[in-house]
Amino acid sequence: MAKFKLMIVCAYFSPRVGGMETYVLSIIKLLIKKYDMDVVVVCSNWDDNYYKEEYVENIKVYRIQYLFKISSTPINIFWTDKLSKIIDKEMPDVINGHLPVPYIADIASRIADKKNIPFILTYHNDLTGYNFLIRTLAKCYYKFIGNKTFDISRKIIVTSQYYASSSSYIKKYADKLEIVSPGVDTEKYKIVENIFKDKHSILFVGQINKENQHKGLDYLLDAIKIVNYSLPTVKLIIAGEGNYVEHYKMLIESMGLGNHVKFMGLIQNKELVDCYNRSGVLVLPSYNRAEGFGMVLTEAQACGVPVIGTMIGGIPFAVKNGETGILVPPKDSKCLAKAILKLLTNENLLKEMGQNGRKRVIEEFSWEKSADKMFKIISDVRV
Repeated sequence: MAKFKLMIVCAYFSPRVGGMETYVLSIIKLLIKKYDMDVVVVCSNWDDNYYKEEYVENIKVYRIQYLFKISSTPINIFWTDKLSKIIDKEMPDVINGHLPVPYIADIASRIADKKNIPFILTYHNDLTGYNFLIRTLAKCYYKFIGNKTFDISRKIIVTSQYYASSSSYIKKYADKLEIVSPGVDTEKYKIVENIFKDKHSILFVGQINKENQHKGLDYLLDAIKIVNYSLPTVKLIIAGEGNYVEHYKMLIESMGLGNHVKFMGLIQNKELVDCYNRSGVLVLPSYNRAEGFGMVLTEAQACGVPVIGTMIGGIPFAVKNGETGILVPPKDSKCLAKAILKLLTNENLLKEMGQNGRKRVIEEFSWEKSADKMFKIISDVRV
């Protein structure tokens, strides 16, 4: 008997690093391991931009060329034919597309609808934009493309009910919504004993791209400048890489923060776990709904590190305000500085919130539970 086959269609896939990529790969691996599912991935070849087929952790991946990109969205007007041929070749039982990066998943939904293949959409967050043009294009996307994708989808997976309820785009599809939250590998992300902890250090983890300005690094730098007056030993560690690093380095120098900020570049695996453990607090000051969850928040909590986030997007679901961390208004550097000082100058509070965070992650954020939910959803829509 042939295995059940699932096709994942997303803009990017591992080894590219990001929240969506981690989410997709983590669930796929468990679907294969627990349910013996056959999974194939179709994505753009963002790095090399030529067609190739390869295997990533024994998962077959089709990487297809794009012609141009708008912001972080790869586009190719000939993808319909290419995707259709791949789908005919692989003959998946179900297709699962991933947004917010549009276009490739939308094309897959139309092909799936035409071929009568059940289509599931995983909706990580609303499309926003870092300037007026991109925000306008995002609104046009929903009107002319996205709403049709929602209509075609048998189910729409979101990472939290909190985010779904506050999204003007998907809350009207309540009858289709299913919750599959990101998990954390708590055997990997854990408290490391006997590691030097710099209790006056702040960690920021994220892609340092122009397209990722919504992560709020500018506001965090403003907050560091304020904190520095009361706590001259404060340090900001930035883990990540991207096309906007030089912009931030120049900004840091102009603010006189050169001695208080260190860029670590891309950090992964055990080095990242150690980096979490060495930090006093992790901060994610995102300021719009492009932040659908903020997986670095739960990773840090799993390592026993208190977190500071903003009251935007899916962050209030990832952080239990006053218990595992502190939530502040977005774009408010003064409130952010106050929260940083509150934590970095109170060792007992740091310890208590760190313990609470680890406990909550273990209880509520399991990749195994997420994979089980995903399997049930896939099984329910299968023709």
